[in-house]
Amino acid sequence: MNRLRSEPKTHVSVFITLILAAIVMVGGGIAHAVYKNKQVRTYRLIDQAEKRIEQTRTRIRMVDVRMSALLDRYAIKDRLKESGTAMLDVKWEDVEEISPNGPDFAEARELP
Repeated sequence: MNRLRSEPKTHVSVFITLILAAIVMVGGGIAHAVYKNKQVRTYRLIDQAEKRIEQTRTRIRMVDVRMSALLDRYAIKDRLKESGTAMLDVKWEDVEEISPNGPDFAEARELP
């Protein structure tokens, strides 16, 4: 009866299994940390790209505003008057409408 008490009750394979389970858990924790860091880096890259896109959109809007200001026909007329140009206003009756499919347009393209 003493002989049964002196023998270990747990088999060596149990300890080996526990050690392997601990190694797998540590490996899983490390893999989780690595993947989480990659995910954070990816989120940061996406955030940077979105900021650049928004900055580009803002720049495009600013260029559109500047172009609208420069191409405003009334502002152009005022700038021309201020600079003392010899250009004259064109009367509406003097404007001739040309169709791109008409014969006048084809003749105008052939002129040197």
